[in-house]
Amino acid sequence: MGFCADFYMTIIWWLFITAKTKRSKVLMEISFKDITRVIKKNIVFILVVSCLFAIISVFVTTFFIQKTYTSSVKLYVETNYNTSSAMEDNQSVNYAKNLVLTYIELLDSNTFYSEVSKELHEKYTASHLKTMIKFESIEDTEVFKAIVVSPSPYESKEIGDSIAKIAPKIIANVKDNAKLKIVDEADTPKAPTSPNVTRNTIIAFLGGLILALIISFVRDFLDVKIKYNEEMTTILDLPILAAIPDFEYFSNQKNANKYGNRYGK
Repeated sequence: MGFCADFYMTIIWWLFITAKTKRSKVLMEISFKDITRVIKKNIVFILVVSCLFAIISVFVTTFFIQKTYTSSVKLYVETNYNTSSAMEDNQSVNYAKNLVLTYIELLDSNTFYSEVSKELHEKYTASHLKTMIKFESIEDTEVFKAIVVSPSPYESKEIGDSIAKIAPKIIANVKDNAKLKIVDEADTPKAPTSPNVTRNTIIAFLGGLILALIISFVRDFLDVKIKYNEEMTTILDLPILAAIPDFEYFSNQKNANKYGNRYGK
């Protein structure tokens, strides 16, 4: 008698495992009920992992990533054209716009960086300054700017001031009929431009949230236990004739009364 019971239980378990294996090999439609069940079951795990990622991001960003400060100098390209008509004036403006890119190339050179290095008493090498300074043209204008990125706000300001002093001299040596004027001088940045603690924290939180959800769904998918009665009919396509209650659960008088009230007993 015991052998037959074990045999039938083995057959049922084999059918269940086979059905689970087939389900893992095909694309299964996940119902909204399954999604909410998995999220509710793992909500603590999901929140802990997400918050942990965010806290680690704040800690690493604050104490291990070097802060950088940005200062900029705006320069205006001015020509010495003597214009007597609107057409000539327009030609002068277009000429200045075309010169912007040329001047950027002239300033983005070892000669210029060496002169800036001398102005700073060779505190920085020319190659080092080249990594700290970037030139950008402002679209459809005769203005461009030099952007300085440095680990110190005061260094950014100091390098920006040196650029404002050396750049017009370099351009004057190359072109007689054009010169640079300073539009905006460098200022001392009050806050670091990088790293962005808020942005990194949000990204880390979302990354932890996605990872926790993936782990939760994978763990639930690999769990071969039947989680609710409807799953037996879904997987094996068999009707439920009877169910064995959890005797330990119903041994608690409170739970037994609750169950009895639910079904009118």
